[in-house]
Amino acid sequence: MLQFPRPLALLTDMDGTLLNPDKTLSPKNAAAIADFRAKGGRFSIATGRSLEATRPYLELLQPDLPAVMYNGALIYDWQQQKPLYTVTLPQGARAALKELLAYAPGVGAEVLNAQGVFVVKDNEFEQKHLEITKVQAQFVAPDDVDLCTCFKALFAGDPAEIDRLEAFAAQPQFAAFAFTRSHSWFLEMLPPAVSKGAALEKIRAMLPEDIIIGAAGDFDNDLAMLAAADFCGCPADAQPVVRETVAKLGGYVSPCPCKDDFFADFIADFLRQTT
Repeated sequence: MLQFPRPLALLTDMDGTLLNPDKTLSPKNAAAIADFRAKGGRFSIATGRSLEATRPYLELLQPDLPAVMYNGALIYDWQQQKPLYTVTLPQGARAALKELLAYAPGVGAEVLNAQGVFVVKDNEFEQKHLEITKVQAQFVAPDDVDLCTCFKALFAGDPAEIDRLEAFAAQPQFAAFAFTRSHSWFLEMLPPAVSKGAALEKIRAMLPEDIIIGAAGDFDNDLAMLAAADFCGCPADAQPVVRETVAKLGGYVSPCPCKDDFFADFIADFLRQTT
C-alpha cells in the first residue's frame, strides 16, 4: 500500500554505489530498501554488468521495476523474466573493435551478447574483471563472434592506457558508437545513444505520470542517469565529476563512502526531499 504522497521509485548503480567492496549488500542497505518497498516505493538496479553477472543480485533483490544492464542496452523485467528493450552494436563494430585493439595492443577486451561473455583479447585486467563478476567466459578470436548480436564491448587495461584509448575513440571513425567509462580500468563501446539515462527515460514511460524517480551512482557511466532522475545522489568516494554533477543538480552528496551504507542514507535523504 502506498504510504507516500506521490509514487516513488529508486534506480541505483551496483558496483561502487549499492554494493560493498566485497560485492555484498549490507544489512543496513537491505533493510532500507525493504522498508522503502514496504511503504509502496518501487526499486531496481542499473548496471553495466551482463545479465549473467547481475542474476544473483536480481534473485536477492527481486526488483519490481525493470532492471537496466549492459549500461542501457538491455532493460529486463525480472518479475516476468523477459527483456523489454534490447539494442545491439551496429554494423562496423568488428572493424572498430580491431582498430581500437591495434591502437592499444596491451589492452584486453570482451564482447557480450545474450549467449554470454566472449574474451577476444586477454590480459591481467580482463582476468580481474572476470574474477569480480564471477562469469564463465569463452575465449575466442574477434572474427568468431558476430558483434552485431552484442550489447557492448568492454576494453580493460591500465588506467593510463584506457585514457589514451578513450581519447582515440573520440575520433570521427567511431562516431557510430557511444563510449563510456565504468571504472578507471574500463572503456565500453555501446550502441549509439545508449546510456543508463536513456534507459531511465524508457522506464519512466512505463510508470505513472506523477512518479518521482531517484537515482544513485558513482562513475562516468552513471552521469546520464543522474541527470535524467528527479533526484540524485552519490557516495563520498564517487568520481569528482559525479560529485560535482550531483551537487549542481541539487542532489545528495554523501559524507560517507559507499562501504559505509551510503545507499541507506541516500534513501533517507530522498524521502526527506520528496515526502
